[in-house]
Amino acid sequence: MKVKKVGIFIYTGIAFLIIFLGTVFYKFRPEETVIEFAMFNGSNWGVAVKESYSVIDSAIEKFEKEHKGIKIKYESGIPKEDYSEWMAKRVLKDEMPDVFMVLDDDFENYINLGLIEKLDGYVDGDKSFDINKYYSEIANSGVFERHRYALPYEAMPTLMFVNRTLLENLHLNIPENNYTFEDFYKVCRMVTLDRDLDGNPDYFGIYRYDWINAALSNGVTLFTEDGKNSYFNQESLADAIRFVKSLEDLNGNQNVTKEEFDSGKVAFSQMSLAEYRTYKSYPYKIKKYTGFAWDCIPMPAGKTGNNVSMVDSLNVAISAKSKKKKLAWEFLKTLSYDTQIQQKLYNDMPVASVLKEVMESRESENIFKENEDIIDSKLICQILENGSAKPRFSGYEEAIALADSKISNLNQGDDIENALRILQRQMSKYLLQERGKE
Repeated sequence: MKVKKVGIFIYTGIAFLIIFLGTVFYKFRPEETVIEFAMFNGSNWGVAVKESYSVIDSAIEKFEKEHKGIKIKYESGIPKEDYSEWMAKRVLKDEMPDVFMVLDDDFENYINLGLIEKLDGYVDGDKSFDINKYYSEIANSGVFERHRYALPYEAMPTLMFVNRTLLENLHLNIPENNYTFEDFYKVCRMVTLDRDLDGNPDYFGIYRYDWINAALSNGVTLFTEDGKNSYFNQESLADAIRFVKSLEDLNGNQNVTKEEFDSGKVAFSQMSLAEYRTYKSYPYKIKKYTGFAWDCIPMPAGKTGNNVSMVDSLNVAISAKSKKKKLAWEFLKTLSYDTQIQQKLYNDMPVASVLKEVMESRESENIFKENEDIIDSKLICQILENGSAKPRFSGYEEAIALADSKISNLNQGDDIENALRILQRQMSKYLLQERGKE
């Protein structure tokens, strides 16, 4: 009996010791360091995506493996249209996430409010980081008034797609990559046909190509980087507008629709890489593009420009109030600079990588070949290299909408130069008013 009592006493003591040690360990355990990341659900480019979190989750998994004791947390399910408001509420509560995606409309406002950490010191002081590994225009999208505030996460080039089948049926050649406004107009004119002889064309040269596309490839800069000044009163812009109006005149009074484009009756269409990759993937390809083949070329070049188009990007930044800025910088690099993560992004999502090394890799070259696509990955690299970055000053969308409302109503026979002089005065007044609100 004494042995049994001693045994019970020993077991009870061991149990209490385990509980005590467990309590001590729990109380004095190293606290887990948490980096909060903010993102929105879905695509930044207006297309459907199935797994918008898959690449982010892979980046988090890799970062946490390489940084023991560090956890990345984010809130899922925030729609893009609600993201700015969600972030505004966090700002009011003084609870800015450590790392966050930045929408274009918010970029300058966040800078003016002192909410974004300047990255100049991190970029210059990190020997493992080389800003030149990005495409220059894409990297510069995170720069404002000569300071870097963000790194790019994904890129979006605009391309010109060609209905190869339609041109072949008409015994026309696809334009070379260095084709001009004049070359483009000639092909569009030959494609525009009235086959049913009702007096109106039923085959068309171009769908969805506007004066902004033409202006960029005619060497036009519309605004200063900070949005304080504009340059609408210039002959190269007038030439670009006249070119677009001449294309519209080929169609008579008809507005070329998406239905005509989808049915294969249009030779050319401006399209983002996101739109192309989404529409060409299952199940969309069952409904679209089944009766004709497509090719891809750059935009036509004007007399004073080159074969360039707009290149946009989605950027990520660090909160100026983060208490874990060094770790935040490391996570920012995992998202933006890590070749494994960026390769997965290009493989899995309808976007382009921001890194030259990824876009030029053999794996990237095979992406379109495996899907029986005609797109040359080298061409996408060329467009990213030579593209024109989308302006990011506050109020850009409103300013360009104002210009579009005036320019879209012009006709080929109008005095375009005088209209642009008037628009320049209106735009200067508008930009001055907008700056006065700050």
